[in-house]
Amino acid sequence: MSTYKLYYYNAKGRAEPIRLIFAQAGVKYEDIRYEREDWPAIKPEKPFERIPVLDVDGTEICGGTNILRYLGMTFGMAGNNELDNAVLGGIADYITDIIETVSKVFHAKEEDKATMMAELKEKTLPNMLEVLQKNVKNGHFIGSEKLSWADIMGYWYMVILKTMFGVNLADYPVLQKLHDDVAALPNIKKWLETGPKDNIR
Repeated sequence: MSTYKLYYYNAKGRAEPIRLIFAQAGVKYEDIRYEREDWPAIKPEKPFERIPVLDVDGTEICGGTNILRYLGMTFGMAGNNELDNAVLGGIADYITDIIETVSKVFHAKEEDKATMMAELKEKTLPNMLEVLQKNVKNGHFIGSEKLSWADIMGYWYMVILKTMFGVNLADYPVLQKLHDDVAALPNIKKWLETGPKDNIR
C-alpha cells in the first residue's frame, strides 16, 4: 500500500477537501502542517513553491484540484469512464471559478471592497450558484448515486461560502442537500467532529 504525506499550512483551506477524501476512504496519511511564518524558508523546497503538496511514495503531486482528482481515481471516487471524469473536471473548474471570483473581492482594496462585495452577494454569486446547482444530478455532480471527489470538493467550498461570506444555502436547495449528504457520511462526519478545529483558511 502507498504511503501518503500531505503538506499544507496549519489550517483547513485548500487542503481540507483532500483530508476529507482520506477520511472518507479510511486511508491513513501524514498530515504535515506549517505555520505561515515558517513557510518562506520551506517554499523553495516544494515544486512550484506552492502548497498543498501530496507526497505519494516519494513523488510529490501539486495542485489542490489535481490532488483531489488523483485521490478520487485512486480511492474509487471518480467517474466510471473518461467522459464522466471530464464532466467532473468541468465541475471542479467551475467551483474554482466561483472561489477565485470571491477571493478577488476578499483581497480587493479597502476603498473598493464594499461596492464589490455588494455586487458579489446580490448578483454575481447567486447567478454562479444557480448555474452550479443545475449540474447536480440525482444528488451528485457525476449524475448518478456515486459519490465523487467533486462532491467532496463542492461540499467544502460551500462551507467556505457559508462561513466567510454568509451564503444561505437554503436559497439553493439542491446544493444544500448535496452539502448535507456529504457531511452526514459516517467517515466524514467523524472527521468533522474529531478532526483539528483549526482556522478555516
